[in-house]
Amino acid sequence: MRGALPTGPVLTDGRLGALPRAAGRYLDEVLFRPVRWAERWRYEELDITTAIYLISDTEHRLRWLGQANRADGLLGRLDRHDNNPAKRGTFARIRVLRLTDHTPPEAVDAIEGRCADLLRIRDVMRPRRWPPADDWFVLTS
Repeated sequence: MRGALPTGPVLTDGRLGALPRAAGRYLDEVLFRPVRWAERWRYEELDITTAIYLISDTEHRLRWLGQANRADGLLGRLDRHDNNPAKRGTFARIRVLRLTDHTPPEAVDAIEGRCADLLRIRDVMRPRRWPPADDWFVLTS
């Protein structure tokens, strides 16, 4: 990603409170106590493969909403972000919405899209884009 990373809202308890419901039947664990970006290795012992993650800056403003649903799991995905100097210099804390292993990819996409809608970031964090959440209820119920 080139240039400055878009800035989203401050991640307050109120904003975060609705997100676990977005996971529906695929919710495994809510890990919203912020972990310092430099200490993301703490997730290693949890062996998280499928998740929605929120990364904020030092002022707790959302800077990235993404998903881990790949063979390398959450830590592999976060390490790829760390390879980008702009992200590495901006990212300060991470929060994780752990999903059950083997959550179908279309459900993970819908959950990520629903989180984007609940946080109201589709317009304020452009040019970033998130999957649509049109079928969210059907896919997660």
